[in-house]
Formats: sequence, C-alpha cells, structure tokens
Amino acid sequence: MSIIECKNLTKFYGKHRGIENLNLNVKKGEIFGFLGPNGAGKTTTIRTILGFLHKTSGEGSVFGLDISNESMQIRKKIAYLPGELGLYVEMTGRQNLKYLLSLYDVDVEWDKVEQLAKRLNFNMDKKVKELSKGNKQKIGNIMVLAPDVDLYVLDEPTSGLDPLMQMEFYKILRERQEETGATVFLSSHLLPEVEKVADRVGIIRDGTLVEVSTIAELKKLSLKRIEIFTDEPDVIVNQIPEDLIENLMIKESHLDFVCSTTNLPNIFQILSNAKYSDLNITSPALEDIFMRYYSIKQDLEEEKKEEE
Repeated sequence: MSIIECKNLTKFYGKHRGIENLNLNVKKGEIFGFLGPNGAGKTTTIRTILGFLHKTSGEGSVFGLDISNESMQIRKKIAYLPGELGLYVEMTGRQNLKYLLSLYDVDVEWDKVEQLAKRLNFNMDKKVKELSKGNKQKIGNIMVLAPDVDLYVLDEPTSGLDPLMQMEFYKILRERQEETGATVFLSSHLLPEVEKVADRVGIIRDGTLVEVSTIAELKKLSLKRIEIFTDEPDVIVNQIPEDLIENLMIKESHLDFVCSTTNLPNIFQILSNAKYSDLNITSPALEDIFMRYYSIKQDLEEEKKEEE
C-alpha cells in the first residue's frame, strides 16, 4: 500500500522550476529517505504534497487523498517538522511546545514530552531567544515525535544538532516507527545520517527524482574524501594507481581525492611509505556521490549496449 504517491508532479515559481515531473511512491510502514543537495527541490516537494504550495501540474496523493482538494484531511493525520520552524521567542520551550502540540487533532501525553526532552538533553524552561540553533531544533524534534500519527514528515530534522544528539534523534525515530508502524518521510542532504535509519532512499537532483534505491544498493557507492598535506604532492600521486581514486585535486602543499571505502586499505598501504604532515578523512559532498552514481550508471548502460 502506498502512503505517498506522485505522478509527474511539477511546481514552478513563475519561470523558475521547483520540481518537474517527479514520480514518487512511499510505502506504508517504511522510513523513506529523501536525499539531495540544498536547492534540489526537497522542501518544494514536501510543501507541495502537503498542500502548502499549489502544484503547477501532475498528480499527488497522501493516504489516497488528493493533495490539492483534500490537504486539510491529510494534515490531520501527520506530524510535520518544517526546515524552518517558527517559534515564539519570548516564550519558553515548554510554552511553545504546549501551544504547538495543542494544534494536533490527537491527544499528546505530556509525560512523553518530558521523556523526549530528557533524552535530547533539552531544558524546556529557557526562553527561545536564549537558545542556540541546536536547542531550537530540539523543540521541533520533540513536537514532531511526541504525537502518535500515521505519517511523520521531517525536513532536515537534525540541522544544528551535535553528533551525539543526531544519533539519539534517529534512535528515537526508529523506536517510534517500530512502536506505531507509522511511515516516515525524511528529507536530508546528509547521506551518512540517512543510511543509518532509512529502508529506501530517493535521490533528487535539479527538481527531478533520479533514482530510488535500497540502503544496500546505496552503500555500494560508499565513498570517502581524503586530504593529504605534504610538500611532495606529485610524488604521492604518482604512487597511487589512477583506478583507485576520483576527483583528484593537486595544490602546492596538499592534495585531495575521493575513493571507495573498499579501496581504503590499498590507499593506506601506499601512504605508509609516503611523507606527509597531516591527513584528513571525511565523508564527501553529496555531489561527489551523485557523480559516482552517474558514472556507474553510465558504465552499466554502455556494457548493456555492448552485450546487445
């Protein structure tokens, strides 16, 4: 059964494209990661399927209800965390939460709110104007996780949270989903976060959904960016086989490149005899993953043509 379904859904802002011919199917009871760089169309998609924006063309439904004509009924059955949550700055976190939770059509047990605040290490009695970005985000996290609903729609829910709180948030989210059997639509530009919790992932780029994959399939694209600080960048590059690295950039005192995690042991073996002052290993930008994805896809298509 599909909870969210879109067929050729399109939204233009005047002459500017938000999303175009987007086809999407989110199944009941799954955590669906909606992944894309900033500006790809994630928020436009969410706001259109929830009826906050009027579609330009195409079709969309949530719970089988039409997104244009039945958006009020849709929103009664969901919990939604927007990317930018408006809060009353002169009120405390507690006061904001009591007000926001009163807007739901379902009753919310305050004990559950207290438990969530404790797990997220959030002091509800400070005024919002005194809070950091991360603590303001916790108000939204508590607001969206407290009610029992059929669908949770989360737009960049961990923005501003430190790594420990990000981990705790996703732990709670998974627990809530398993307890209630609810569906989760999770928007993010951070692959390492999404892959920890999602069952499937949709990749959006330039307003179009380019692929839907399981996490197992997506992990085949697992990459790391390596930055090496050295006085001999050319010497090190000449020691590394070209087929092990991608997106190579060489500067005067350092070099950086992207490689598959499966190639890391070979890279480390080569670097064990190299001269360098520092080395950083990070998760690459989402655009690097997209380029890797498109490269693999193109190779597969060319192989298929050769076989034919």
